[in-house]
Amino acid sequence: MALKSARTRILLVQGDATVQHLRALMLRMKGYDVETACNLQEARTKLSARKYHLAIVDVGHFAGPGLEFCEEMKQQYRGLKVLMQAEDGVFPLTNSCADRVVRKQEGPHHFVQEVERLMGAA
Repeated sequence: MALKSARTRILLVQGDATVQHLRALMLRMKGYDVETACNLQEARTKLSARKYHLAIVDVGHFAGPGLEFCEEMKQQYRGLKVLMQAEDGVFPLTNSCADRVVRKQEGPHHFVQEVERLMGAA
């Protein structure tokens, strides 16, 4: 798995710098190539410049524009998997644009497990 994940490129779009740093670190420790974006425009720029296997978007932070961004990614980048992070009760935990939705309340270890499950299915 470490060899496969080393080639897996992930774009982590997270508005909270502390959470972004910790989640990116956890994924890098698992061998993933992780780039970060702190806002949706930066994410768009990075997506247009490089191929990613997975985009992770904190929809809870970006609200409605985050959901629209997820839909936009699925339309423009056909092979891209999308994982949404959402707060339970704030956003629907089922959304057609996401390959998987992770409840933020589940914590960082659950987050990493869900990424691994999603990428293992690739």
